[in-house]
Amino acid sequence: MEKKVNRRRSLELLGGVAGAAAIASFSRSARAQPMPAITLGGTIPFSGRWAEIGQNVHSAYQTVAKYVNEVAGGLQVGNRRYRIEVKMVDDASDPQRATSLLQRQVDDGIQYFLGSYSSPIVLPMTAITERARRPMVQAGGGADAIFDQGYKFVFGIFPRASRSAFPAVDAFELLTPKPRTFIVAYTNNPFSKPQGLGVIQRLKAKGFQVLDTLELPAQLQDVSALVEAVRSKSPDIVVCLTGDQESLLIARQLAQARADVKLLFTSLGPQSASFREALGKYGEGITCISTWSPTFKFKDPIFGSTEKYVEFYRANNKLPMTYHQGTGAACMVAYAAALQKAGRVDDPIAVRDALATLDLESLYGHIKFTPEGDGDPVLMGAVVTQVQGSEVKVIHPASLKEAPAIWPMQPWSKR
Repeated sequence: MEKKVNRRRSLELLGGVAGAAAIASFSRSARAQPMPAITLGGTIPFSGRWAEIGQNVHSAYQTVAKYVNEVAGGLQVGNRRYRIEVKMVDDASDPQRATSLLQRQVDDGIQYFLGSYSSPIVLPMTAITERARRPMVQAGGGADAIFDQGYKFVFGIFPRASRSAFPAVDAFELLTPKPRTFIVAYTNNPFSKPQGLGVIQRLKAKGFQVLDTLELPAQLQDVSALVEAVRSKSPDIVVCLTGDQESLLIARQLAQARADVKLLFTSLGPQSASFREALGKYGEGITCISTWSPTFKFKDPIFGSTEKYVEFYRANNKLPMTYHQGTGAACMVAYAAALQKAGRVDDPIAVRDALATLDLESLYGHIKFTPEGDGDPVLMGAVVTQVQGSEVKVIHPASLKEAPAIWPMQPWSKR
């Protein structure tokens, strides 16, 4: 009898051990299950004309994804956590290639998209995402044409082109002594032309005198007409609504011709280290707008603050920071907030509606979109920066100011 009892107890013990092993095995298997992913697709210029900027923007996308996945333990949406997967393919700075690749991703079922860089590339892409009714949050296309067609699924992380340089005009108004005369030049492309026309209107509304305006070719090779206008009319400030390479060409030719101005403003260029290195001493004092600076001090729902984002970025990347690392990160923060607000990951229309009503502080600053989808012109307006030494410093607005403006600039011949 005792032997039977002992045998029964042994079997019970074995059954208990087997059951515990099975539970432990199931628990390990459950833990080993990969976290479901939220895929953000799109194209980016890893090569071609816009490769430097494209790589900067992409580094920001990847940095936010890395932090969410590896530090935060995923993004909480509803009652589940998700990892973020960024799937960007090289559009080689080519609009036709970009649209073809984007359409392929739409056909493959990707529901959420990030943007490429430059308005001529982003503009045709928005028609695809609009037709598919899938959101795109982007920091590479600011042309008015992107936002004046009644599209509901595209969101831009800064104000449209015609409003984007208003902060520069506001900064000019605060200089002492106050400048009086201007020459405005812009290139004939979907972003720079409306930006230039907006600046001209803003200058006149502020009571400044616009001595001349020049519409430059989209593919700019020579700026002798601008040099001659500066020499003959001696404006206080030359305002150039131009891309990085065009701005570099303008600054070089003005300096070589010793066509002095009290201030040279270019909407793009000085934010890039390569631009400043190429100009050397002739870059000093050139001014531009910038949508973000790593010196900002804002709270952020993912990193906690701008400072923490900057620390994490620099610890995980070799590319130096420009404002593109801020705008790219802001796109990711906006998506994360919208997904959490929607409470689900499988409904692009609900996420689109959440994006349309976002109103939050982030590492980038305030994020709030207009009804047309571009950044609120007051809350998301640019800062004004100036090359001082080998760096760019924020000189406007007062709340974010890092240094007083160099005004007037030193003449080219005395450098």
